[in-house]
Amino acid sequence: MFLGKQIRMNRLLNPKSGRMLGITVDHPITRGVLPGIENISGVLDQVVAGRPEAVTMHKGIAEKVFPPHAGKVSMIFKASAYSTQYHPYDEAIVAEVDEAVRFGADAISVGMIVGGPEQTAQLTNLGRISREAALAGMPLVAHIYPKGSKISTPTESDAVAYAVRAGAELGVDLIKTVWTGSGDSFLKVVESCPSRVALAGGEMGDNLEDYLKMTREALDVGLAGVTYGRFVWQHEHPAAVIRSISALMHDDASVEQALGIFDETVACGQEVG
Repeated sequence: MFLGKQIRMNRLLNPKSGRMLGITVDHPITRGVLPGIENISGVLDQVVAGRPEAVTMHKGIAEKVFPPHAGKVSMIFKASAYSTQYHPYDEAIVAEVDEAVRFGADAISVGMIVGGPEQTAQLTNLGRISREAALAGMPLVAHIYPKGSKISTPTESDAVAYAVRAGAELGVDLIKTVWTGSGDSFLKVVESCPSRVALAGGEMGDNLEDYLKMTREALDVGLAGVTYGRFVWQHEHPAAVIRSISALMHDDASVEQALGIFDETVACGQEVG
């Protein structure tokens, strides 16, 4: 690995656990301006207060809102977007590697939907971005979901394993994908992928305890990271949620211990700064 890429990877991964706790704020193009993300400046304040390893965002938010937090957490520079309403199977490339370098990002991120004829163009895009990222010494993160037009069950373990392996085949360093419902089924996903596998959030839980249980199960079968979004910043206490997840990932806490850290953080008013 080239030195520049190694330096950036070291900033993305927690030195204690070697894992990455990432938070995503790239939702509006995909899902609309969801409740809780209207005030993106306030969202970033709360997210950074929780001390994740990285935050994923598009370039406009990076330029206009991220500067007060520069150097406190790593930026993952989002370079593609799809829309659940307007183009649910197609990721549009909206940025390039040289922009990620200019913005000081520690990784560039693209999405890919697999499981249908639409993936042809997306494989081409991912292959190109992978080449350019490697030349620039830039780690590559990809959000790869088996949600193409030929997929009936996006959480089925074979489909998810195919999704993550496609990313690994094209040189992705860390691949975010969906939960398959159990540790046993997710183990198949992890074992099929020589790259780091991270877990997406979305509709995968109803409350903090659900998310912590899912995260604990995934960690126990080799999960290398999480990139949670709306569950965190739509919560009443985003920073406390992040710190509880961090205890699972970096301190090997149990679900009960992580819930205790959440309660303690809220009670002590340690949710800002």
